[in-house]
Amino acid sequence: MSGIGSWLLSKLYIIPGIVVAISVHEFGHAKAAQLCGDRTSSALGRVSLDPRAHIDLIGLLMLFFVGFGWGKPVLIDPRQFRHPRRDQIIVGLAGVFNNFVTAVVFAVICRLYVQFVPNAFFISTLGNVIFTILIQTVSINISLMLFNLLPIPPLDGFGVVCGIFGLYNTRFYWYARRYGMPLLLILVYFGFTANILGPLSTSVFRFVIRIATIGM
Repeated sequence: MSGIGSWLLSKLYIIPGIVVAISVHEFGHAKAAQLCGDRTSSALGRVSLDPRAHIDLIGLLMLFFVGFGWGKPVLIDPRQFRHPRRDQIIVGLAGVFNNFVTAVVFAVICRLYVQFVPNAFFISTLGNVIFTILIQTVSINISLMLFNLLPIPPLDGFGVVCGIFGLYNTRFYWYARRYGMPLLLILVYFGFTANILGPLSTSVFRFVIRIATIGM
């Protein structure tokens, strides 16, 4: 297979993982907001695991080609929260929590796949493709989780920090919101995020695999 063909095939393997990771992430925000009293996401049909409710085509293509993208943002109305400061933190963490749980679930599926699928099928082309997609889904959920924990707007980590320290609607908050995206793009373009998150992602991946193999 040519270099371009191999590259394209490797990219196709990650599409299911990207779709799953974005869907569970945005669903987490929407469901948490609903549980905290905000009905906005429910009214917009976002409290769903259906990828069509969460996938942004441009964001998906960006993830596919450059490794940096997005889903449709979940709109929230903090005025409807029962405990605004606490609930904003909960909603901010819900997406990354879902990514972690999903990574563990798919790691368990990978372990069961290795343990119970007949070796003849496992080493076949189809068997290898299935396993590659499963393990990529684990990796992608971990990467999305860690990336979103960076305390830079518009990522979830920034919202969580603002909630913890009561920074919403302060001068710092609006200043950071204004310059956060350009800063994030610079960090991604020059590889700073990859250098920071790469080793951490590897460590979390190993931790998730250990969790998945407990008792097996």
